[in-house]
Amino acid sequence: MKNWIFIKNKLTHPMALASLLLLVMLTIYSVLKAVDNWQWKVAVICIGILSWFLYKDRYKHPVIWLVLFTVLLIDLYFDYFTVANHHFMFVLMVGAVISYNYHQRKDILFINIQWLLVLVIAASVLQKLMSPQFMSGDFYYFMMNRGFLFQSFMNVVPGSVEIINSNDDLFASLKKSDPNLGLTITFRDVVPNLGVICQVFAWTTIAMELLVASALLLKPKKTWTHLLLILMIIGILCTRIETGFMALLAICGLMLSEKGFLKGIYVIIITGCILLIATRIGMH
Repeated sequence: MKNWIFIKNKLTHPMALASLLLLVMLTIYSVLKAVDNWQWKVAVICIGILSWFLYKDRYKHPVIWLVLFTVLLIDLYFDYFTVANHHFMFVLMVGAVISYNYHQRKDILFINIQWLLVLVIAASVLQKLMSPQFMSGDFYYFMMNRGFLFQSFMNVVPGSVEIINSNDDLFASLKKSDPNLGLTITFRDVVPNLGVICQVFAWTTIAMELLVASALLLKPKKTWTHLLLILMIIGILCTRIETGFMALLAICGLMLSEKGFLKGIYVIIITGCILLIATRIGMH
């Protein structure tokens, strides 16, 4: 009973809980990327530690957040063209939380997170619309025939593992060939009519993301809006284990949600993704 009351009390303050989960995820993410640009990171961490011990107003400033935020910026600056897409979202989310520490206005944080979430999903839609390979279904076709999508469900399809291995061998041989010869390969489909399925799936993905972005823009507090967002997150996780990106989307959803059961679902998703990130499972 006491544990339930404790959990219920935590869920009544979603922004504080979301910030805590974001900090945990940020810490794990920073540890996993600690080797990258470590010289600069060591200097920043040392400055942060000294500031904590020497600065008399240290409790007025989120030193830990500022240090980890700077670490994110270091990776963003030196590895701009190679960092994951969710790294950019990470930077903006942490920046919003740090600014909230100073203005202490939940309405401003709410709007910042709402617009960030809308713009990220809308940008994803725009990127897909601008990609002929995605619109034609070729992207999904290639990824599914290589076994990169729906990995957890592929074993259910009879003969899928053998087909995927065969396609891998074909692709490997093509990569080794002379590109001037103009050789081509034809994948075997893991399921019948995969080309049509992938094209429908591509358009369904765009429609779903556009619907979620519109709902978040117009009705960010509605239960059905968050159910759509949760459905999209779970769908993406089933398709491909994008643990880092989905955890950030869920944290944003947690900050915007008001209903207790929605907060609980978001917390479960975030916790699961963080555990997968910590164990290096999925794409972090």
